[in-house]
Amino acid sequence: MGKLRTDSEITTIVIHCAATTNGVEHTANDIDDWHAERGFKRNMSIDFDDGFPAYRPVPELRHIGYHFVIELDGNVVAGRPLAETGAHVRGHNQNSVGICMIGTDAFSLAQWRSLTLLVDHLSERFAIRDDSIVGHRDLYSGKTCPGFDVADWLERFYTPHAENIWVSPHD
Repeated sequence: MGKLRTDSEITTIVIHCAATTNGVEHTANDIDDWHAERGFKRNMSIDFDDGFPAYRPVPELRHIGYHFVIELDGNVVAGRPLAETGAHVRGHNQNSVGICMIGTDAFSLAQWRSLTLLVDHLSERFAIRDDSIVGHRDLYSGKTCPGFDVADWLERFYTPHAENIWVSPHD
C-alpha cells in the first residue's frame, strides 16, 4: 500500500510500457486489474486533491501502481495521486513518479505528444533534471521497459525514432 509523501521527495520520473501488443487498446482499468492480481493496493485515505488539476486520479483505480497511464489515443489517466508512493519500480518508489504507456516499443503520435506534455509539466513542477527522467530499464539490468531509450528521446528534443512510432494499418 502506498505511503504519503511530500512534493520535495519527488526527484525522478520513471517511464514504463505496459508490455502489451503495440496498437491494441488497453486502459488504465486493465492495468488496475493486472495489479490487483499481483496484490498491489492503493492507500485510499490519501487525498486526491494534490493541486494538479490537469490530471485527477480515478477513484475506481484501487490497485494501480502507476501515477499516470497514457492510453493509445493519448488520453492521460491519473492512477495514484502524486502524494502517494507508487508501486512501479522496486527501491525507487518513494522518490519517483511512474508513467506507463500502453504498448511495448511503438506508441501512437498522440501518446508521444501526451508523454512530452506530461514530462514537461512534472519536470517543471518538481524541478527534475533530464538526467533524472529515466526508463524502468535504466534502473534494472535485464529490463526492456520501455521499448525505447529515454535518454536518447530527451537528447533528440522529445522526438521518437521512426521505429518507435505506431501507425495504424488503416492510416
